[in-house]
Amino acid sequence: MLKSLYFKIVLILLIFIVAVMAAVGAILLNGVTSFYMDDFAAQMTECFAPDTFLTRDLKDAAKADNVPYEVKNVLASYRNILGIDEFRNYYVLNMDGEMLYGSDTELGAALAMTPNLLSALAGSETNLRGGGMDYADWAVRIRSEGGGDYVVYIKDSLDEMRQLNSVLFSIILQALLIGVLIAVLLSFFLAKSISSPLQSLTYDTQLVASGEFSHEIEVSSEDEIGVLAENFNYMKERLRSTLDEVNGERQKLDTVLSGMRDAVVAFMADGEVLHFNRSAEELFGDELRFRGLTLEKCLEKLDLPMADNGDGMSLTNPESAEVTKDGYIFHDRIADGRVYDVGYARLRYSADDGTGQETGCVFIIHDVTGRYELDKSRREFVANVSHELNTPLTAIKGATETVRSDPDMDPEMRDYFLDMVLSESDRMHRIVSDLLTLSRLDNNRTKWNVETFDMRSFVRRVCEIMRPELTAHRHTVTFGAEKNLPEITADRQRIEQVVINILSNSIKYTPDGGRIDIVLTHRGHESVTLTVRDNGSGIPEEDLEHLFERFYRVEKSRTQDAGGTGLGLAIAKELVEAHGGTIRISSKLGEGTTVRIVLPVECRLKTGRADEGRT
Repeated sequence: MLKSLYFKIVLILLIFIVAVMAAVGAILLNGVTSFYMDDFAAQMTECFAPDTFLTRDLKDAAKADNVPYEVKNVLASYRNILGIDEFRNYYVLNMDGEMLYGSDTELGAALAMTPNLLSALAGSETNLRGGGMDYADWAVRIRSEGGGDYVVYIKDSLDEMRQLNSVLFSIILQALLIGVLIAVLLSFFLAKSISSPLQSLTYDTQLVASGEFSHEIEVSSEDEIGVLAENFNYMKERLRSTLDEVNGERQKLDTVLSGMRDAVVAFMADGEVLHFNRSAEELFGDELRFRGLTLEKCLEKLDLPMADNGDGMSLTNPESAEVTKDGYIFHDRIADGRVYDVGYARLRYSADDGTGQETGCVFIIHDVTGRYELDKSRREFVANVSHELNTPLTAIKGATETVRSDPDMDPEMRDYFLDMVLSESDRMHRIVSDLLTLSRLDNNRTKWNVETFDMRSFVRRVCEIMRPELTAHRHTVTFGAEKNLPEITADRQRIEQVVINILSNSIKYTPDGGRIDIVLTHRGHESVTLTVRDNGSGIPEEDLEHLFERFYRVEKSRTQDAGGTGLGLAIAKELVEAHGGTIRISSKLGEGTTVRIVLPVECRLKTGRADEGRT
């Protein structure tokens, strides 16, 4: 209530009326007092002037025998001229200040020694204006020819003036009360006329502040408030348009950020998170989701050589980053087993407290693990190919040079070296053939021969093909198949290549006299699973995840003796996945290895990559 416009307008008008009436009253009362004092002084000055009848008569009275008595008679005769009444009296005093005669003997007996009276007793003819605050007086010295001097003393009690002021004060007070009443009534009407449109405007501003822009303010006048309402309506439309544009741009930005595969994290000047997208949430997890991530932790996690120097972030190792127009780019930063390219740039944003612009920073984190691994694989691939080809070439060159350097070499020894050349040549042929197969698979240029066949008879045929090798190692092979096994549609030759590769590995890495189990199962008319299980030496756990990498071999020295190239499982995986299937290997060191190949009944080649490969 005390803060309302009604109260303020009424209070201001009341204060205004009271202030005006107080000022007017003070001026009137002070004017009456000044007028009375000035009138008294002027009247006395005029009456006691040297050339007046009163002065002449007082001088004549000073020549009489009884001067005080004669002076009293003169003063009594000039009573009206001097203004003597119940408020103003005259007195005749001797030089000791004792009253000899007076118009009011009771008051005269208690006369105070005022400055004007003392001045006259001292022989001065100067009177001070007004004399005092509660009286006005005038003193004139009468010099007697008989030798004694007397003082004529006129004193006004100012009661008449005070009565007049009291009447004026009463009039002013009545006028003030009437003015206050009128002011209150007028102020209510004035406040109503001003506050009503302002209240409506206030309500509308609250609607706008809450986001409601549909309400239109009614303009009911052409004064300043009406102009204000029109301007507010215009401002509201502009604000709505601006907010729509801002929201549209923000939605675009949010859509772009949320759709980016790169993680984006923005930090405020104090190191707290300002904004992030979905990819960043996936990268940093709960630490970012629950606002536990800070700039310092982000730098630590990404291993970025940056520090805060007081004016922003700066590089601690200038050679570790690529400098761009807007910031820096850090290449190949490794975090949690992934590799990232991290872009850094400064960011200007508006502070929440409205203090102005502040400077933060933003990180754009691009996952380049695939590229990094690909580059690494390419380097390793080139190195492995060079090594694998260099080994047989070295053997061939050595055997050839040996034979050529000794024309008289023993025929048996010559045949040994020539067999070595043929064996290493076959090995090179297998390597090149496997590389060509992988190249065709990578470039979708493999020619497929899709047909429908029975997996049971297919596996039996493969076992017959591998029988000589199985017999040489004295392995026991068991084969089992579920009933109602469906036929599959696939490239028979490629699937045979896969199964032979898997069965060949089991034969090689199972000690002589081992056991190999082959099982066929199915999942309705969706897929067929081929399981090959052996009780061989097994595979170390740390090697399992690398088995399908090209040129990767477990116990490389032993594998090399067995003639492996490290490409067989890679080719098998590519061929199975090209059919839309999967291949999995599980193993425990010293307990054997299990390989599961899942092939769809209707392979992908029939309608997909088979058509692409026929070029």
